[in-house]
Amino acid sequence: MDISTATARRISRLAWATAAGGTLLGQVHALARAQAHPDDFEESPLARAWGEPATRALRPLLDWSDPTTVYLTWGKIWIPVCLGFTAAAYLVYRRRQPGGAERRLWQITLAAYLVMTISVAGDYLTPWMDQMFVVGIVAMLVIGFGGIALGLLLLRHGFRPRTTAVLLMIFMPFLFAVTTVTSLGSALLPLMWGWAVAAQAAVSHDADMAAASSRVPELPEVVRG
Repeated sequence: MDISTATARRISRLAWATAAGGTLLGQVHALARAQAHPDDFEESPLARAWGEPATRALRPLLDWSDPTTVYLTWGKIWIPVCLGFTAAAYLVYRRRQPGGAERRLWQITLAAYLVMTISVAGDYLTPWMDQMFVVGIVAMLVIGFGGIALGLLLLRHGFRPRTTAVLLMIFMPFLFAVTTVTSLGSALLPLMWGWAVAAQAAVSHDADMAAASSRVPELPEVVRG
């Protein structure tokens, strides 16, 4: 399926918007989770250090219903976030048209993103949260280890922007680091920003190609004697 230039621009804007929204609102979700699961702050002093004053400051966003309802409602922000980076990654894949081992790794990665999106939607929209959480963990493992392989191959093949490849490779260590400070959802930050940057690069390349094709070469004047 071909992706038009107009659709590519919309995907890029979606990726940037969901990356920014996920970065900010994801922390509100982390605070909501801590209210629904008080042990979170007990187990993570770093999360408690910023979480307790932030909870007091953002009280109107967190006390409008019971803790579980607030937690599940804010958790829904991760659904558009997953859709945003998945769409951006698919755009870059279609524009790149890779072959061989790289193509296989792309397909595995995109499939894992899709499973992750389904898992997140199942977490917050269905009663099967425990089952969907397990599905999400499996998807994260595939994304993490597959991202290392794909990122290395992208760098080897001269992919630009390099930032995206590097962010794919650090997904697993970032996951373990970020969960000492905030909730698991923020482990998606490298994917959110990495694919937003890559989608923007794809859109810019489309614009450059369109500009180049619109230039009509000047024909040399014929001198008549």
